[in-house]
Parts: sequence; structure tokens; C-alpha cells
Amino acid sequence: MDRQRSAAKMTRKKDRLIELPDGILSTIISMLTLKEAVRMSILSKRWRFIWTCHANLWFDSANVLGTMAYSNNISNCQSKLERQVQSCKFIERVNQFMHERGKGSKVDSFSVHFPLSKDFAQQLNQWISCAIIKGVENIDLDLSESYGLMVDHDSSSTSSEEYDFPCWLLAAAGKKCTVKHLRLASCSLSAPPGSNCLSSLITVQLQGVNINEQQLESLLSSCSSLEALSLHLLNDLVDLKFAGPNHRLKHLSVQDCFRLQKMELCANNLILFEYTGQLISFYFKNVPRLVEAFLNFTGESRLDGGTFALTRFASDVPQLETLNLIAVLSMKILKLPETALSFTNIKQLVLTIFPFDDDDKLCWISYVLKAFPLLQKLQLNLFCPSFIKHPKEIKRVLPDCLHNHLAELEINGFYGNRHEEVLLKYLLDNLVELKFLSVSPYQKVYRGFNSWVYEEAISWYKFRRECVHEWLHAVIPPTVRLHIQ
Repeated sequence: MDRQRSAAKMTRKKDRLIELPDGILSTIISMLTLKEAVRMSILSKRWRFIWTCHANLWFDSANVLGTMAYSNNISNCQSKLERQVQSCKFIERVNQFMHERGKGSKVDSFSVHFPLSKDFAQQLNQWISCAIIKGVENIDLDLSESYGLMVDHDSSSTSSEEYDFPCWLLAAAGKKCTVKHLRLASCSLSAPPGSNCLSSLITVQLQGVNINEQQLESLLSSCSSLEALSLHLLNDLVDLKFAGPNHRLKHLSVQDCFRLQKMELCANNLILFEYTGQLISFYFKNVPRLVEAFLNFTGESRLDGGTFALTRFASDVPQLETLNLIAVLSMKILKLPETALSFTNIKQLVLTIFPFDDDDKLCWISYVLKAFPLLQKLQLNLFCPSFIKHPKEIKRVLPDCLHNHLAELEINGFYGNRHEEVLLKYLLDNLVELKFLSVSPYQKVYRGFNSWVYEEAISWYKFRRECVHEWLHAVIPPTVRLHIQ
């Protein structure tokens, strides 16, 4: 009898759940992943197609083929035949899904993260067309080998096998293009001259895409609403020019384009410029609104790049207000002029020092205080090794450089090592107008377009935390507000 009552109570609860209004169901579906939404369909006949109202379509190996089909273990490399079988399964299942999804409501985002070549262009085009008909605003295609299946070296794709993204698809027949955000990785791309199918795009991210300077120029001329552009691993670019005075472009990021030798910028509305790679020839011809820059020089040019960033670059862009520089294996041996230049435009300086070794003589910090006399905020992101190179005291001779404007100091990756204490003590002695100090053991990492993440502190720091806090409270003047994470 009790068992029957319990069963009846569960049935009533299930009935109430099934009878939820469509609006509430749609809200619930939007909070689930696509895979979870599909699983819900088995709970009721009424819910059989409830997943078709899910607005964010994400197809990758884990979601479509199941977690067992995905592996990061290199010993599980797929042969060419096995890879073809898995690709066919992926295509078949997404085909079925998109056929049913065509009955649903608006699509907000459409993403495919799976290695597919031009052999599957017809299916990819059909999926994109279906999403566009449903008013999709965000398209993300990553067809690189880093997603989906691990493959052997001989079966890796070449540019001749890559899918060619058809820009004309973005405008459905007789309809205004709705796509605002486009990300493409490991494919080819060409925009027909004078096409208006890209006029709705606000952000474009290209990674490992086969496109040369002329094709990129044609693409940009068609993107009349473009505000943010990211170019990553585009190895056909050698001489890059942004010379459209009417560009709306506000944010530009260029990363690891290894053949790039020259860049010319003429962009009236550009606010943020980011560059990662070898030191190249920069020509800032007309960038009146450029106030923020991120620079990360790599390879053999990292020393010359670091010097360029802290000397000529700041003068080439006189209206620059924020400079964000990553110095890898270079800061302690950076060649800086003995007589520091003066850059009165920079108000905020961000320095990421990797590694920050205990044998660093800290000559760069006195240069910074001299070269940036009107600096208001300094952020130091320190990446200290987990070992000490020189247990003996390092002789440091640092001149007094009183700074009358720097009021805010942020130090991340601070573990209380001796050379870190010397650096902080020097700053406290010279920043006469310091009002706020933030100290954190967490390492702060820049992800691009003003996005940051924090990484965990080294495990042994927890045994030193109390001592570090005591030292900080002992040396920080009462006029400085201290924040410890």
C-alpha cells in the first residue's frame, strides 16, 4: 500500500513537471547543454522535440560521438581509415540533428569543432545554411586536428584538402545577414569583391586560415561594421596593411603570423592593438584613438622587442595611455638606454616577467620610474621559478627615483622570496604618492582583448602565507591601503 502511494505521488510530480508552460520549458532548456537537452526528450512524448528550441548548437567529438571517441592520448592515434569512419559517423549524426532542428525556433550560435576536410563541404554548407535561415548570430568553425580525433602524422591535412568557407552563404536568399560574430580555424577563406554578405559582422577571428594580403583586404572592405579582428597563425601574410580611413575597427590582435615582416596601420577608430610574434617593422600612420597596446615579442627578437616596447614604441604612438608588455627570458638582461627617455603619455603600465629569477638585479624598475614620470598605475605579474638559483645575497645598486604620480600598485605572483621583497621595498621607498597596494600569490595571465585569468599559487606557498602577511603589514606605510588576496 505504501509503495502504491509513493508511486502515485511520484506520478503526480512527474505530471506537474510535464505540464510546465512552454515558456518555462524553453528557459530550462537554455540553461542546459545541448546534449542534456536532447536527453530530456525521453522523459515525455510531449518533450520529444523540446530540444529543438535550444538556441546554442555545439557539435564536437565528445557531444556527438561520446567521450570514448575522444582521447588526448597520442598512443590512440587514428589511422586514415579509422578517422574516415569516425568522420562519417559524426556527419550522419549531425545531419539527423540539423534536420530536426530545422523545425525549431531561432538559433543564436552554431559551432563545429571537429576535423573535417573539403570532402564534407556539402554537409557543412547545409548545416550553416540551416543555422542562417534560423537567424544565427555567432558561427564558430574549428576544423583543426586539435579538436576531435588524434591522427597519425601521415594523415594530417594540407591546405589543398581544407574546407573553403563560402562567404556568400552568410546571407540567406531575400534576407538580411544576421551573423555578427565569425570564428574560423583551419580552413580557407575568400570574400567575393564588393559583396555585402559580410556587412553585419562585428567580430572576426581567423586562426590557421589560408588567406593572403589581397584576400584579407577584400574581406575587410566587405565588413563595413567590423569592430574587432583577430589574426592567429596566418602564415601567408608578409606585408600587412590596414589602410581604410572609414574602418570601424576598434580592436586588432595579430598573433604568431610567422612570415610577417611589416605592418602598416591607418585606422581612425582603433583603440586596442595586440601583437605577439617576432619584432617586425611597424608603421603607425594614422591611429589617433589608439590608447592601449599589448606586446609580446618572441623568439630571437625578444630582447630587441622588449627594448623597442619601452623606448621607441611609446614615442611612435604619443597618445598611448596603457602599455601591456610580456617579457619572456629578457627583462633582467634588457638593453635599455642609460639616459631614460621620458614618455609622459603612459598612465598605466603592465609588465609580465617570466621568469622573475632571484639573480635579477632589478635595473629595469628604476628605468621604468624614470621613463614614465606621469604613470598612475603599475601592474607587475611575476612568474617566479620554484627553485632558488643563488642562495647568497645578490648585490643590487639601485638609484633613488622618486615618483610623484604613481598611486596604485598591483603585484601578482608574490611569494615572499628575497628578490621579490627587495623589489617591493624599493617601490615603497620611491612611490611617494602611493595610495593603494594589491598583493597576490596568484599568477595573472592575459588572454587577449582585456581578458585575464588567475592561475593557482605554487603549492608550497600555503606554508609561507602567514610569514608573508606579517612582513607585508610590517613594511607597508599606514598611508597605503593594503589588499592581500
